[in-house]
Amino acid sequence: MKITNVVTHLLTTQWVDDPSFPQMLHSTAVIRIETDSGLDGLGEATWGYFAPDAVPAMVDYFRPVLIGRDPMAIAQTTRALTDDSVWWARSGAGRSVISGIELALWDLKGKALGVPVYQLLGGSVRERIPVYASGGPSLWPLDDLVRKVEYYAKLGYRAAKLSTGFYQLPAKAAKSQGRIEPVRFPFAEKLTVLAEGFTRLRREFGTTMDLAIDGHQGGVPNPIPVSEAVAIADTLAPFRLRFYEEPLAYTNLDGYCELRARSRIPIAGGESLCGLDQFHPLIAGRGVNLIQPDLGFVGGLQETVRVMHHAEAYNLGTAIHTGASMGPSLAASWHLAAASHSVEWLEHVLAARSIQRDLMVDDFSVHEGTVGLPSSPGLGVHLPAALLEKYRFVPSSGERT
Repeated sequence: MKITNVVTHLLTTQWVDDPSFPQMLHSTAVIRIETDSGLDGLGEATWGYFAPDAVPAMVDYFRPVLIGRDPMAIAQTTRALTDDSVWWARSGAGRSVISGIELALWDLKGKALGVPVYQLLGGSVRERIPVYASGGPSLWPLDDLVRKVEYYAKLGYRAAKLSTGFYQLPAKAAKSQGRIEPVRFPFAEKLTVLAEGFTRLRREFGTTMDLAIDGHQGGVPNPIPVSEAVAIADTLAPFRLRFYEEPLAYTNLDGYCELRARSRIPIAGGESLCGLDQFHPLIAGRGVNLIQPDLGFVGGLQETVRVMHHAEAYNLGTAIHTGASMGPSLAASWHLAAASHSVEWLEHVLAARSIQRDLMVDDFSVHEGTVGLPSSPGLGVHLPAALLEKYRFVPSSGERT
């Protein structure tokens, strides 16, 4: 079996499955590897969420490297891609495109052998996988925040992640355009509001709902200093949160190390890091308690396993990031979680459930806070012509800061 072509499919949809989430257009890039056997494989590059228009040219660049190769030789092929692009794809956009290609190779190999990808990773280590609802913005007024978490609880989630910032839902006329309005507080008042919000949530849900927070500081122009992150962690520590995600910029390694040493909330991060070389300082420097690799960005499935094994040597767990995934990358993360003891959490942005259900063959249904195992060969994803039409690409629809 030989690779005969590689194709990029850009898809756009409106995320409407979470009433408290910004309902704007989002796009993704699905990469298809074709072979002379008639089998194909599908992967997803996270870069397609941010700059979808730029992905096809990068995929086309790799076509000469791929054509004629044995798709079953995943490690060899991925190494050829990284060697060929060593000047520009060691991280960022190029590494993300390589990630999508690598995931497509895993999908293809599983289909060729007739087994789910997690079987190729050594088999399952559990019957059910913990999942948390990735809720995006915390809502103001606080009654809306309580309703938000109540919505997740009714759908079977037993854990939810909320932003450290507060936003107000738009009027109905603006809702379809995805607009949300930030609510700004003086810093001292913000800490009071955060404490009040989590007091309300604990009063409403007790200890039946695990909670986490996301600082979203990994990709903003003016990230907060470590002193502010420490104050937030101190304020929310009594509420026994599972983790504090992206509290600081990734360029502030010393800050991460200081925060982890001082925080009573576990510190998490890594969604926009590429490769073991970028994760190593955060892991070895003890800057986090949980790593959060994104399979469609970090370098693919094999690279994620390398990062996780390195983290395990430092007694760190993994909470896989899937915040931009609309199908193949989420499916790959699901398979990896099935085959790994160190995955503590699998993220799920349920605002994108409609397109995820269309692209994923297996049923990703949450019950009592967990999902079962996938069962279809490969990653369990497909992209028939009807879905290309249903999710027709809208140019310049990537998410911007």
